[in-house]
Parts: sequence; C-alpha cells; structure tokens
Amino acid sequence: MAFSDLEYQAVKQEVERFVESIRPAGNIRKTLDIVYNLNDQTIDISEQRPVWQGTLGETTEITVARIKYVRSVNRWKTYWPRKDTNWHLYSVELSLAEALEGVRFNPNGIFFG
Repeated sequence: MAFSDLEYQAVKQEVERFVESIRPAGNIRKTLDIVYNLNDQTIDISEQRPVWQGTLGETTEITVARIKYVRSVNRWKTYWPRKDTNWHLYSVELSLAEALEGVRFNPNGIFFG
C-alpha cells in the first residue's frame, strides 16, 4: 500500500533535505549530481551523470541505494546493488532518518565509494 498524502509529503521533505545535504558543489553538478525517485513505498537514491558520447544534456542515472518502507513491521529496509545486479539487504531501521544516515555514513563505501 502506498503512503497516504501526509506520509508522502513528510517522506518527500525528509528525502529532499537528505539529498540536498549530500549533493556535490554547484560547479560539479553538470558532471555528477545526486537525485532521488519516490515511488509507492520505495526511495531510490541515484548518481546522475552525462551520457558518455551522448547528446548535449543527455544524462543517465545509476541507483546506488534503495530504501523500502515495510508497513507490516513498521521498518525501513535499506538495500545496495551488487555487481550481480541484484539488490541485497544492508540494514533494517526504525525510522527513515536512521536509514538515510546509514546511506550517508556507510563505513564500507558501498553506496558512494
């Protein structure tokens, strides 16, 4: 089940604040930026870069973290992509803030490393 309108707005604001806090400096954003996509109860955090030998302004996104809310257990699950192209569980948190901080401060550098 998707978020209610109030839940959606609260999640969107929290994720926007997080993404804004980890985005690179303005002069770098044409070559590397951090973006997110919020769909149902899933948040994808991605690196956005220009397409190699693409047309001017064409970009590609590489999703580096996926956070899913599991309403039945009231937990946030964070996943990371391995080179096998599957998503693997990284952590289970009580709040979205804890899940986002796990992405920011991951000691192994699996999200941005």
